Amino acid sequence: MAAALAADGRHDEAIAWWQKSAAAGDETALDELSDYLGAIEVERQLRQLAENGDVAAMGNLAKRLQTGGAAEQLSEAIEWLTLASNAGAPLRWKLVAALDSAERAAEAEEQLRRLAKGGDVEAMLELAERLQADGTAERLSEAVEWLTCAATAGATVGWALVAALDSAGRAAEAEEQLRQLADSGDVRAVAELVARAAADTRQEVSRKELHRAARVRGTRHVRGVAEALARLGRPDEAIEWWEGADTLDARVASSLAARLTVRLGRAAQWARDDGVEWQLHEMAVTGDVEAMRVLAGYLARTGRPAGAVEWWTRADAADHVREWDVVRAEYAMGSRAVVLSASAEASAEETAPITPVTSRFLVAQMPSRAALSGPVSLIVRVPTSPSSIDNEVSAPLRGFEPGGEGTPLTVIVQAPAGLDPQGPLEQTITVAPSGDPAPARFAFLAREEGLHRVRVTAWAGGTFLTEIGLEVSVESDGPYEVGSPSAATVGEIRSNPGEVTLLVDRVGGQYTFRLLSDRCIYGAVLAQALTANPEVATERAFAMLQRLAAGRGDYTGGHARRWMKETGVGLWIEMVPDLIKEQFWKLRDHITAFSIATEHDVIPWELLYPIAPGRDEGFMVEQFPVLRNSLGQPRSPALPIDEPHYVISSRVPVNGSSEIESISRILGNGKIVNTLDDILAVIDAGTTGPLHFTCHNTFDTGGSGSSIALEGGPFVPALLNSAVARRALERSSPLVFINACRAAGVVPQYTQMLGWAQQFMGAGAGAFVGTLWAVRSDSAQRFAEAFYASLSAGEPLGAAAHQARCHAGHDAADPTWLAYTVYGNPAAVVPTHT
Repeated sequence: MAAALAADGRHDEAIAWWQKSAAAGDETALDELSDYLGAIEVERQLRQLAENGDVAAMGNLAKRLQTGGAAEQLSEAIEWLTLASNAGAPLRWKLVAALDSAERAAEAEEQLRRLAKGGDVEAMLELAERLQADGTAERLSEAVEWLTCAATAGATVGWALVAALDSAGRAAEAEEQLRQLADSGDVRAVAELVARAAADTRQEVSRKELHRAARVRGTRHVRGVAEALARLGRPDEAIEWWEGADTLDARVASSLAARLTVRLGRAAQWARDDGVEWQLHEMAVTGDVEAMRVLAGYLARTGRPAGAVEWWTRADAADHVREWDVVRAEYAMGSRAVVLSASAEASAEETAPITPVTSRFLVAQMPSRAALSGPVSLIVRVPTSPSSIDNEVSAPLRGFEPGGEGTPLTVIVQAPAGLDPQGPLEQTITVAPSGDPAPARFAFLAREEGLHRVRVTAWAGGTFLTEIGLEVSVESDGPYEVGSPSAATVGEIRSNPGEVTLLVDRVGGQYTFRLLSDRCIYGAVLAQALTANPEVATERAFAMLQRLAAGRGDYTGGHARRWMKETGVGLWIEMVPDLIKEQFWKLRDHITAFSIATEHDVIPWELLYPIAPGRDEGFMVEQFPVLRNSLGQPRSPALPIDEPHYVISSRVPVNGSSEIESISRILGNGKIVNTLDDILAVIDAGTTGPLHFTCHNTFDTGGSGSSIALEGGPFVPALLNSAVARRALERSSPLVFINACRAAGVVPQYTQMLGWAQQFMGAGAGAFVGTLWAVRSDSAQRFAEAFYASLSAGEPLGAAAHQARCHAGHDAADPTWLAYTVYGNPAAVVPTHT
């Protein structure tokens, strides 16, 4: 209204409306009026209204005067606020703030007293704090009175009142207040009471009183005293209290864990029993509080007090979460500082702040032997430090920095048919910056005799981190025995943004698929049973692709391209379950790299051509980088390209010299290797840079697999077995590029598929590039040149491979650009020092 009147030229009426709004407390109206008339005129009008008794005008005028900041204006503001407050306006807190600004502390305290007497709890607490700061006996006494009033009014002032009573020298009243806090379940108060009792000259009397009170209050308080004694460095006394509490606790006495130890308890002397201990530990690590307590008692009775204190402390923390809250649980675990007064035995370690951990470990443990039809448990943990529990080992990792809210680590277990899972084979462990996350338990029933291998893989989003392999021997009457666990170092738990991994496994005649990404980790999907041997269909496709590459195919030009597309679409339709297709299209627009993790490499996944109604984006390798993941090997983040070696076979390809010359211009001159002795020496030394093979690779599907003819004898994948066992290339993590016919083919070998990729990656190579079928020499050279040029320019491995495909794919009838398969970390780059 005021703005409309002003626009109409009716100034006096506009001012009147702005004044009415301001009088009602509208600060926007004040600002608009100020802009309209000017600040001086506004202050003049506010002062006129205030002098006429307008309380709202007094407050507004005081606010404007305080903004100026001058001593004279501040003094006038205080006068107006005093008048308004005395007139009933709710401005006394503003008056306190103004008096503080003017450094008139005594008057500010007096105003706080008026507020406190009126029942303002916040004023009571503020006044008590100011009174304690002075330290005189009279003011401390008044502070105690106000804190007591605040407590009566419902405020939480327990510890502030204890501090005030201590400062006033009223120790007995302070201890009584502590006992009230202890009655409410405050573990810190129990610890403080124990500390004071220890420092008291009447220690025995005080300790007896505390003992009697704790017994009356129940097991929870008995355990609180035990926790405090443990933190004070008195484990023997703490153990006595814990054992007494467990005796009083019916939940512990009647638990399954307690029944496991009945036989041991009947013996005159408690003896160690590894089988019983393993079962107790297995139950305890999965969060069974009663099992934790029974395990602690067992460890105490078998002479291991440190382990006993550790498990009782864990059990109490779990109880606090269950019965109280997380904050008190933190006190119980010692992860939050506990203030102990006047205790010579309290160490600095007890009040040390939480510091981020500097190492992480992936630890997996399961029995080495189990009985047929019996239970088998796999326990997976991500600890921050070596454990004091028997039969656990750890390997340190430096430089790990998880996120502030915790980083999710997905653990996936793959087990043979002889171990029947009793729950999900995928669990997520949230790794926080400090402390050990809760372990994950995977339960099985042993259905078949024999040696069973279990694989545990860890993932951050869609990025593979590490793998652990374990074995259990199932026997008809086998005992439950615990062997040494396996541990693997976990690299930085950090996913590559946008990376999606297709995890493919094959059980009998069926494939299972699972998509993993940083957006969502889907469950495993079982594909339809195969109607024929996939190797046969693969060989038929390879034969046609090889004829097309050689220019002898049944199709040319666009028809050849159409045949390739329909082959890829057929692979997508027949091999990929519908649910996986749906998940792929949901993630499609967010994918930056696509990794395929499988040990069954006979399927040409690079040919996949995703298609759906209204969606045709081309071959998957056209859409984004597609790489393979070699499970069981940590992925290298760096690919050094200095000190290259160029391997040339006895029968040099037509353009072999041209290819070496062009690549040398990118990577630099390197050593030429053309004998079997030389290539084996380079690999055994393990200090090579990139290994580039320009050669002919023969591939026999009948069983012998790949072979490269060199002077001195054929170079075959089996000659790398010792390099794999020694991880000979792990230190240098070289890039291996075999630019030859079917360099990525595999054949069955004992218990796994064997080929160049499996062997070189198993030996520690940082990445591997090879072909799935015979390729054209000129197209192969273009691919290699574009690949190395992109890589040396700073592009990551995935992007370099993707750009090389695009560069080599100009001829519609030539499938060479589809033939390349790349193993490694899509985010790996050339180190900046190279």
